[in-house]
Amino acid sequence: MGNQRQIFVLEVDGRPTLAFEAASVDEAAEISRDADLRADLCALTSVGLPICTATSTLAPRPAGRDEIAAFERAIHLAPASDEPTMAFLIQVDGLVVVSMDPE
Repeated sequence: MGNQRQIFVLEVDGRPTLAFEAASVDEAAEISRDADLRADLCALTSVGLPICTATSTLAPRPAGRDEIAAFERAIHLAPASDEPTMAFLIQVDGLVVVSMDPE
């Protein structure tokens, strides 16, 4: 597999929430257990409801075709950064989000 990156989706309580790159399933699982990521998700809301709680289940899985397309579009439109890029697959309240639709 080498350095090939794969796209994964983080499901929060079964809801596809965030797309991200990882080198392996193990790395994706490690990312999903990151306390800072959980804290960030707990601080955000979607349509007025918390995206994540302290007891939410965070589970990674391989991304589907539409999710990969959304992630790649976000990467293309995002400003250049040395930080890992993650793309929300849901509406996030109060964030200016790069549009996923050309309209």
